[in-house]
Amino acid sequence: MRETKDILTAWKNTRILKRMGTEYPSKSAGIDGAPMDFDYRQYLTEDEAEIVDNAVLRLKSDNIEHWAVLTSFYLREISCSKQARILGKRTDDITKILFAAECFIRGHIIELFPKVA
Repeated sequence: MRETKDILTAWKNTRILKRMGTEYPSKSAGIDGAPMDFDYRQYLTEDEAEIVDNAVLRLKSDNIEHWAVLTSFYLREISCSKQARILGKRTDDITKILFAAECFIRGHIIELFPKVA
């Protein structure tokens, strides 16, 4: 099984970076025919990304604070320390919330992602 952080990072790449500026979800925003050798980011398939989307939406309906911390960290790349400053909390508190949110996601996707050899 891939690590949850790796799956969420690949989900971010799929949802934000790969689809940005295109109307086709599976087509990257690069120039057609240009070599993509420099792009070493991980991506999910559309089916895998949808599985993670559904888990994130379940998290939102279960605990909006956890969802906000998780999406801020992964989709908007706002660090835990910066979120702590904005919310007036300790960094440790935000890190614990992020870990709990990642565990929630892991619990909802664990059966759906194959083990890596």
